Amino acid sequence: MSRGKKILLVFVCILLAVILAAVGGFFYLRQKGERRLKEEPVSGSVDITDEEYLIYNGKQYSYNKNIINILCLGVDKDLPIEEKRDSGSEGLSDAVFLVSINLEDKSVGILGIPRDTIVPVKVLDTSGNLVGTENGQITLQYAYGRTAEQSCELMCDSVSNLLYQLPIHRYGSLNLQAVPLLNDAVGGVEVEVLEDVAGRYSTLTKGETVRLDGYEALDYIQARNTHESKTSMGRLERQKQYMSNYFQQAKDAVRSDISLPIDVFNELESNMCTNITVEDLAYLVPELLDCSLDGGAVEIQGEVTQPGENEEFHVDEDALKELVIERFYEEVGGEESDDRHNTTEESE
Repeated sequence: MSRGKKILLVFVCILLAVILAAVGGFFYLRQKGERRLKEEPVSGSVDITDEEYLIYNGKQYSYNKNIINILCLGVDKDLPIEEKRDSGSEGLSDAVFLVSINLEDKSVGILGIPRDTIVPVKVLDTSGNLVGTENGQITLQYAYGRTAEQSCELMCDSVSNLLYQLPIHRYGSLNLQAVPLLNDAVGGVEVEVLEDVAGRYSTLTKGETVRLDGYEALDYIQARNTHESKTSMGRLERQKQYMSNYFQQAKDAVRSDISLPIDVFNELESNMCTNITVEDLAYLVPELLDCSLDGGAVEIQGEVTQPGENEEFHVDEDALKELVIERFYEEVGGEESDDRHNTTEESE
């Protein structure tokens, strides 16, 4: 063999070794991400054996362990995510969505939780110690954290408790400045405007179809008329629509540039708090490219009241139970009178 061919052979072997190492490293990251995602929730529990189940309306159900739940929070704050105002508050979580990825049937579902939902709010002192609970809007729970991380963890606990100890595997909170960055990273998001929106940066008219650009997207999901009642529910509808359309747009963008999630992840560092890791992304991104929004975008049902200065959203408990069973559990047997693990009417 000539010297030139030997050099070429060595080069090819080195290149193959590098490729195999990269591929092997990627699959290692994916396996690690899958294991951690499924086995290490932030809140709730996945430690339910195949023999355990709950009873609802006389039927047996078990939690679908193929579902990964990620709590997505929009924080009403134009400062870096870890920076506090003079009040010391971390801000309020004005958008609360649970994104559920079903790895078995390749579907994604979005559950909107009204920011005015009344729940037991954990009250912490200035040192971060729990001093008690009081009923209040779920948006307030975020403000009690001493750090963005603690705020997110408090919100995870609150949402998990609201949904009958549903496991929440990961979280992510974004401030206002993150929205234009996310929007423009995928080339803008097209929507049919659901209601007139008079925002800080733009005015949008009901019925028109627009591709939201930069701060138009922020106006669309944030702006509301605080002088009229129930406008937060209209805003929730816009937020659900935007998230659904964003998902479709993002899938197309990532197919064109597979490195986009990591680039955006790094760019959002000061505007985001999340416990999603690179290993998680290595596992989730390829899975999400094969997913559709067949899970739909829905919201918790209930009633809006205004007993005082602020509106309150009171959950319809029966409708919530049905929703949780339908979206997160699977029927595993026939009728049964035993009640080993339940969130049913019989337990109340």
